[in-house]
Amino acid sequence: MHSHMHGAGGVMAGGPAGAGMGGGAGMTGVMAGGAGMHTGGAYMTHQHGAVGHVPMGGMAGGMGVQTHQHGAVGGVTMGGGAGGCSCAGCLGSGGCVSGSCYGEQVGTGAMAFVGFGVGDWVTETTYKFVGGGRGDLSIVTPTKRNFMPCLALVAILVLGVVGVLLMATPAASTTMKTGVVPQPQAKECVFWGDPHVVTFDGGRPSFYGDGEYWIVRNDLVKIQGRFMGTKYTFGLAATQKVAVGGPFIGNHVIVVQPMEKEFGGSILVDGEPVLAQYGTYSVGGFANLTYDGVGELPDMAASQWTKNIVHMYLPQGVSLTVYRWGNYMDLRIKMAPLRGGQDGSCGNFNGDPADDTTQAIFERVGVRVGQGEMLFKNRATIVFTPEMEVMLRTNCPAQDLLASREHCQKELPQEASTIQMNSCLFDWCFGMNEHALRTAKTYATPEERVALGVQ
Repeated sequence: MHSHMHGAGGVMAGGPAGAGMGGGAGMTGVMAGGAGMHTGGAYMTHQHGAVGHVPMGGMAGGMGVQTHQHGAVGGVTMGGGAGGCSCAGCLGSGGCVSGSCYGEQVGTGAMAFVGFGVGDWVTETTYKFVGGGRGDLSIVTPTKRNFMPCLALVAILVLGVVGVLLMATPAASTTMKTGVVPQPQAKECVFWGDPHVVTFDGGRPSFYGDGEYWIVRNDLVKIQGRFMGTKYTFGLAATQKVAVGGPFIGNHVIVVQPMEKEFGGSILVDGEPVLAQYGTYSVGGFANLTYDGVGELPDMAASQWTKNIVHMYLPQGVSLTVYRWGNYMDLRIKMAPLRGGQDGSCGNFNGDPADDTTQAIFERVGVRVGQGEMLFKNRATIVFTPEMEVMLRTNCPAQDLLASREHCQKELPQEASTIQMNSCLFDWCFGMNEHALRTAKTYATPEERVALGVQ
């Protein structure tokens, strides 16, 4: 019997004729890459495929069958042994007479190549010759290979390994999923009274001398205040005006003044009055001002007066709320820490209130706004009252007064007047005393106290 197969790889089966049966019925055998059954002769089976040539023994004598089948991936050829009749691909009706085919065909036969190009195969159907040498055929269905248990086991192992890896690196997985970067938290700096301050970090400096001070100094954001004394505070300064400018608002300058004409009485944008009445105003299309009577007061002592409040909504999340009273103002500033750092009366916003003392702020930004940095058009005239003079001589220890003078001489211009020097000294000596006004009152004359209604 001779079988020949072409394809990606496969195995041929040959059925040898039985010994001593002289052309009678043959016995079927399935051979794979080894010697055939030699029971009365020899037969040859060979295979060509992607993985090689496999010879298989065949038996000489007896009836043989030669079947040649080509599929999508290969072919199968079965051949008869020498000395018998051969049926080449017919297996139709009729017999095997003088080399012709006879008999009856039962079923169909095919061999299917499987796998990924390595020559694995599964036999779909084989034929078995039965009967008295007539070549009757029966279909024999072999058992198919079942790979599902193996695949299921591999899947379970893969899932187990992945689970272990995920459990071993929870932090990295969380970071990759969220990718959230914490944003800086916005906080408030508050001014009220004469002037008391709570910085962004919670520091409590005070600024009692007259002049122009940095409130927030940054490369882009610039906020300045003019602190001036009043007759009700015996010369100790309160916040009189606020100016906002810098590149973050296109170098426009917004100035808010108290309500009384004597102290300005206006809201200005680039020197021009705006919002004479309640309403809104846009600065360059990127900053908005709203003027109304709505807002939470930083100092409830002012609740007896009519509210006149300016709300500034500015770029970079900066907002100001300015409470306009007759001769001074209260102020709230809200922002997150600015890129590039910041400093001024509101502190350096580094999370540490301990370095937001009056003296530490002066050492970082200067005791007053320097030449060429003014947002206001001119400097105020400084007043130093008799009450302040007595208080400076009496209540500032000699060693503190000497150290304060050294600092002020360093920070002020050489042409600074005595009054300017005294104003600076007063801040250095009493800047961390939140209740300096109580002491100043004690140096007022009885007539002054009665005139002002001060007890």
